[in-house]
Amino acid sequence: MSHSDLYVEVDRSAYTNALAKASPVTKTFFSISALIICVSALSLHSFIVPIIIFITCSFLTLTIAKVKLHLYLDLFLYPTFMVTLSCIFLALFFGSGDSLIQIPLPWTTWTIYKGGISTAINTFFSVEGSLSCLFFLVLTTSITDLSLILKRIHVPTVLVELSLLIYRYIFMFMEISHQMSTAQKLRLGGRGWLKKIRDTALLVGNLFIRTLEQGERVFVAMNARGYDGNIYVLEDFPKPKKTILATIVLFDIFLIIMIFLTTNIGVIAYAV
Repeated sequence: MSHSDLYVEVDRSAYTNALAKASPVTKTFFSISALIICVSALSLHSFIVPIIIFITCSFLTLTIAKVKLHLYLDLFLYPTFMVTLSCIFLALFFGSGDSLIQIPLPWTTWTIYKGGISTAINTFFSVEGSLSCLFFLVLTTSITDLSLILKRIHVPTVLVELSLLIYRYIFMFMEISHQMSTAQKLRLGGRGWLKKIRDTALLVGNLFIRTLEQGERVFVAMNARGYDGNIYVLEDFPKPKKTILATIVLFDIFLIIMIFLTTNIGVIAYAV
């Protein structure tokens, strides 16, 4: 899926999913609280809690919100690939405590530690659980609702408006860069390291110019529509239900208890 298609699918899902009309305050509170707990579990070496969070958020996203499975998997593809590579390096080249495997080399002895493998496992599941929290929020809550929540918690207006514009145009410029790169390849560009460096420099320069031109056009269009320094949106979302908020609090308490019950439990026992 191309970057522009991904942007369209994510934006469409945020407005058309089964939880689109639910209170964004509730969804934001659930996602942020679960995210904080998931990250906290990493420092206590508990990978059970991130797995619970991942399963819960994936269930809510796919079953309750009825988000398309292929879209959900596409969002996980690149982050999962990157975190897998990082965790492999953590497992093989970092760690402390008892050694698991020692491989003699001509110049040294390569030691794989139990602590390194445990850290890699905990890191992998913590990242996946955190991503599921963020994707649940992104796929079920529109950027407009999120901007209203940011304003209600007194985030500076300029930052909120910048986030709106960045979200709107970041995927578009990624698609433009992809089109430019494709055009260069069709013209037999990028053959050899020197040509690749030259073509990359040309692409970055042209993209910078296109960015300035697009920003100027947007500013002119906003002024033509009466822009006075503020972007106004209709505040029309339901109030959060107390029962649902209480359920989220109970779930968070359950996760905190599970963190302390499953500390240092892993596939390979963590060694300090």
